[in-house]
Order: sequence, then structure tokens, then C-alpha cells
Amino acid sequence: MSLEQLVDNLIEAGWHVIDSDFDMMAFSHWRKQALDCIGALMGPAHAYTQYFRDFVEQAEKVSLLTGAGILVATKEQMAKDKRQSPTAP
Repeated sequence: MSLEQLVDNLIEAGWHVIDSDFDMMAFSHWRKQALDCIGALMGPAHAYTQYFRDFVEQAEKVSLLTGAGILVATKEQMAKDKRQSPTAP
């Protein structure tokens, strides 16, 4: 699975949490997976990782939407970095 697909899957999983009426277990599982992914892709000190950690805490719509937005930003940053890579086709 590509990194982009992994991020897409996490975004999709976030929508499922919304559909679950914010089941606490589903939210906690999604949050951990998403935070681990962003941290691994961007680094633990990166602003996206810090923002996710700080602003995606409660099982509520605004937290989930914030988290999904950070995942989208992470995906866009990865694509931008790939385009700017000297080894990119």
C-alpha cells in the first residue's frame, strides 16, 4: 500500500467515526493510527504532528474535521516533496 493510500484510508476511517456517532473506541483507535502515521511521515517535531496532537483530543466533530484536514495537508506536503525531489520523474 502506498503512503498516499494509507493517508486516504485514515481520512475515510475518520468519516466512519462520524457515522458511528463518535464511538469513543473508534475515535481513540483512529486518533492513534492517524497520529502515528503523521508522526512517522512528517516527524515528531513537525507542525502537523504537533497540531494533531494538540487539537485532535475529543471525540467531537470539530476535532475529527481538524484531524482530517491535517491528514489532507500531510498528503499534499508529501506530494509536493515528491515533485521537488531531484529523483522525481
